[in-house]
Amino acid sequence: MYTISKQHLSHQGAEYDQYVLADTEADTTVTITPCKGGMITGMTLKGQEFSWLRDPNFYLPERPRCAVPVLFPCCGRCADGKNTFEGKEYPMDIHGMAHSLPWEVVAENCEDGAALTVQFTNNETTMQFYPYAFSVKITYRLKGNTVFLEQEYHNADTKTMPFAFGFHPYFACTDVRNLQWDLKAATQEDPDTGKSIPAPAQVDFPYDPDQTTRYYKGVQSPMAFTDTQSGHKVTIDFDQHFGNVVLWSQCELGFVCMEPWNGWPNSLNTGDCEKLEPGKSLSAVCSFSMDLV
Repeated sequence: MYTISKQHLSHQGAEYDQYVLADTEADTTVTITPCKGGMITGMTLKGQEFSWLRDPNFYLPERPRCAVPVLFPCCGRCADGKNTFEGKEYPMDIHGMAHSLPWEVVAENCEDGAALTVQFTNNETTMQFYPYAFSVKITYRLKGNTVFLEQEYHNADTKTMPFAFGFHPYFACTDVRNLQWDLKAATQEDPDTGKSIPAPAQVDFPYDPDQTTRYYKGVQSPMAFTDTQSGHKVTIDFDQHFGNVVLWSQCELGFVCMEPWNGWPNSLNTGDCEKLEPGKSLSAVCSFSMDLV
């Protein structure tokens, strides 16, 4: 049985509406918080939480560094914190702006899974950073142990729109040294130096007291990791629009990010990004599956 329930969260003067998608037969839930960047803020299987929240970051208006931020219209950092469109510079935070602004709920149903559709559109604020009229819709659809992220990117402008997209999921883990990886890629990259080497057959993700990062291109779907201590296994499937992946962790904090990207750092400036003609749309899908092994 699929259900959608709405709950209200109050924390230190901040108020949030959340939507909880549930598959009662599979004993899974996915929580969406539209006003917090339209993102997933909880994923459970048999009562065990797979997502990771950073307190107090989640409750602050700053860029979320927890849960599942949506990356749009870029992935990673742009050079000098700016993008240039039609000869004019515009400031841009890392991973874009969609993660820091409210989204609206536009549809919900339980006909084929528990499904909630949220939408993000241009406004006066977005035009300060990204001078295009657009809409982004994501339908979060929970079926069994899998949540599907069905996306539609639409150019509502009169000029061609450059953009990239992706997701930055933070998954709870006992320790990155307990993780076994199943990830196959063509190359391992260093965006800072431009160095590219063939990707190793075994993912190299060492513990570091500060943080560890790995960038990959040509990644095959699906990719997964298993926490040998907790028994949590996370699998991410994605379509042809993805293929760039970042692994990242602030190792001492108990999370790991396995991030499916369409874009690449600074890609809106280099032009190595998606380009939509006026009135056109692009559809993409990826999914997160939870298992206990």
